[in-house]
Amino acid sequence: MEANNTFFKTVILSLSVLLVLSCTLMSGPQGGQPDPTSNSEEGQSDPSLAETDIALRVMSTSLAIQQMTLEAAQAEMTQQAGSIQPTHTSAPTQPPTQNIQPSPLPSPTDVPPPAALVLDIQTSVDAFYCYQSPYELTITVTVSDIDRGMAVYYHIADKYSGATSEGQNINLHRKTDNTRTAVIIGGGSSKQNLQFPPMMGESYFVYQVISDDGKDRTRTYSDITFFPCGQ
Repeated sequence: MEANNTFFKTVILSLSVLLVLSCTLMSGPQGGQPDPTSNSEEGQSDPSLAETDIALRVMSTSLAIQQMTLEAAQAEMTQQAGSIQPTHTSAPTQPPTQNIQPSPLPSPTDVPPPAALVLDIQTSVDAFYCYQSPYELTITVTVSDIDRGMAVYYHIADKYSGATSEGQNINLHRKTDNTRTAVIIGGGSSKQNLQFPPMMGESYFVYQVISDDGKDRTRTYSDITFFPCGQ
């Protein structure tokens, strides 16, 4: 607004100067009016030439004043623009980034797997017979829980023909506070509990210990030899 007021004042001043100059130029040359009684062509003044000269002077003066006015207005506007500081809009302050580490998961308590029910198996002989001593095989099992019942599942398999007997089982009875035992009788008495078909020769005694609930069982063993009776 202040720059506009200054510009208008400058224009009004320039127009006033222009008006004064125009009046001065139109008043004629300093020698006064030409002598109308003079008949000499050299002494006479052409009115059209005088008017043209005045018009050119007025135009030149007007252009000069307009140029000065424009330069003054530009200088004023430049000064006003330089005095105005740009307004910077500050960005909203961002909260500082927090490097929050995730809480470590609680490590599970190392719980050892439950102990196997069958800890050890011992056998009384490596071979037994139907027709001569030793007739019996004693199996002793060390257990982790004496209160859980179990049994021995067994059969024989001919080493050469591959023939097998039917599967049988016998309970393991408590012997101590951590052992159970069972006796397999191959012959020699009425208490024989190993049955097999006729015409079987030297065989593997194949056995496995299985808990009564079926949740625990050992691998199958065949490290004992049985000799059936000749039939």
